[in-house]
Amino acid sequence: MAEIEVPPYFLCPITLDIMKDPVTVSTGITYDRDSIEEWIFSQRNNTCPVTKQLLVDPELTPNITLRRLIQSWCTLHASHGVERLPTPKPPVSKPQLMKLLKDANSPQKQIKCLETLKSMASQNQTNKRCMEAAGAAEFLASLVVKKTLEASRGEDSEFDLSDSRKACDEALSVLYSLQLSESGLKSLNNSEFVESLTLVMQSGSYESRAYSVMLLKSMLEVAEPSLLINLPHEFFAELAQILNDQNLTKGLKGNAQSTNHCVSMGEE
Repeated sequence: MAEIEVPPYFLCPITLDIMKDPVTVSTGITYDRDSIEEWIFSQRNNTCPVTKQLLVDPELTPNITLRRLIQSWCTLHASHGVERLPTPKPPVSKPQLMKLLKDANSPQKQIKCLETLKSMASQNQTNKRCMEAAGAAEFLASLVVKKTLEASRGEDSEFDLSDSRKACDEALSVLYSLQLSESGLKSLNNSEFVESLTLVMQSGSYESRAYSVMLLKSMLEVAEPSLLINLPHEFFAELAQILNDQNLTKGLKGNAQSTNHCVSMGEE
């Protein structure tokens, strides 16, 4: 591989590696999808790494022609140990998501649909943004509210209660993995959802308690002052208890400071 000269336009400007899934941004520069998604969505940059121009549109357009050229070049040089790059999966479509969210309303299909959503979210940032735009966050939050209410009332059988908790755990896991935008987080800032997260912190599984705290931390960072003022006493009591749980706070790491700040607000 070292003796083969790789065409420079096959290389991602960020990593200088051969692009597996080339996509073009609004400035006309092409990057590998994983690298530019990390730059824009995880690192929260709004400029093109090469031109330093503002990215007026965050949409990423697949550069199919370049991808095929790269794949052909890799096949041509297979005898030199170059592996052919597989064709990347296309991002999830809105109709596909809408059908999945609709099916998730069925108790028989719910867990399987939530697991599929989790798998989609783990594939790339584009899927996460598509899921947020399709209303997945609001759906998942409403599901958490519904399941926590069912569990708190204790009206279901032990089998149904176990299913409700499992669905709630899966929904929280997907919701946290979406890494929602500021507007997405603000859409979750309502008393019903905050109350449900408080209930999860009281009696949920270890993972769900951690997801609840981390979601609340992100939500409270963008919340209106009125929501913070009206938080119930139980909310602060649970946060205080979580801070005393050394195992849980180790998992939360950087979120502990924000959690401490919330507890101090409840004591004022």
